[in-house]
Amino acid sequence: MSSPIEVRLLTSGANWLRVGSMLGLGLTGYNSPLPEGSSVSIHTIDTGKSCMRGMQLVDDGTYDFGMTSPPWMAKAAADGVTAFGLTDRPLDLRAVCVFPHFDQLALAVRADLGITSLRQIFEEKIPLRISTGPTHLGHPLGWVMDLLYAEYGVSVEAIEGWGGTVSSGERQLNFLEVTDGGLTGRAALLAEGKLDAVFDEGIMSKSWLELAEAVPMTFLPIEDEVLSSLEAKYGARRSVLPAGRLPGVKTDVPTVDFAGWMLYCRADIDEELVFLTLQGLEQQLPQMETLFESQGAHKGLSETVDLAKTWQNAELPLHPGAERFYRSKGYM
Repeated sequence: MSSPIEVRLLTSGANWLRVGSMLGLGLTGYNSPLPEGSSVSIHTIDTGKSCMRGMQLVDDGTYDFGMTSPPWMAKAAADGVTAFGLTDRPLDLRAVCVFPHFDQLALAVRADLGITSLRQIFEEKIPLRISTGPTHLGHPLGWVMDLLYAEYGVSVEAIEGWGGTVSSGERQLNFLEVTDGGLTGRAALLAEGKLDAVFDEGIMSKSWLELAEAVPMTFLPIEDEVLSSLEAKYGARRSVLPAGRLPGVKTDVPTVDFAGWMLYCRADIDEELVFLTLQGLEQQLPQMETLFESQGAHKGLSETVDLAKTWQNAELPLHPGAERFYRSKGYM
């Protein structure tokens, strides 16, 4: 790189904007490694849609880097999985790193309803009032739920057709979860008997703990044959919601993996730029960690960022510049 460049990072949402700011600072700080006159711009769009549309926007050159979660979804897009509109073509993306973020899909219903399985809900057409994330392509959760519903032969529209409701307005918004001590959002609605179920990810959040403490909940497992089918068709990774993670989770609950924040880029991005991006991240890691400390026990980063691990479980092939960085620094 000899001429000035503009680097465009799509890092939407309260958590990823923190990451993006540190990447930008690492590239454009007082000792910037970029050519004189270069700049880095941090972009944010609708947070959920950023995870979905962002992959095509990076592929087509609108942005240079993006972030998404879970990583297996990025691999599905790279493989050209078109189910429920994920993509209309294979995307030429490469992994840069995966930040540690422990998360799984959680399917919780009020314990007093006596429901023991998803199949029971759908076969008996129980008209549940379900709170979830943005549906369909509005969020990775919406897309994954479409895949899951389809395995049972139903859909959001079918659930609403037999008298249930599927809404996302009660979901925690993009702000630090500070309350006055009273019940809010989903927890309040559950306690008031106005909500029956929560199907969502983000289990590290304060809102999940609050609702699980407010009302006894049953966390429903996904059957082994359904998880196997999702993996075979779409590459969905299975995981477990571990016993004790939330009140009401008495045993490991088989589910779909939502762990990991993936930073990715186009395959044709300059190798040196990717190397320098990771070098800048390395320099800014101590400061980035402090940005998440204010979230306390509910912070998005589930552990200290270890560059000897961030290249692992990336699902996508590593960009050559990323691989060169990890090897040259002894992280790989």
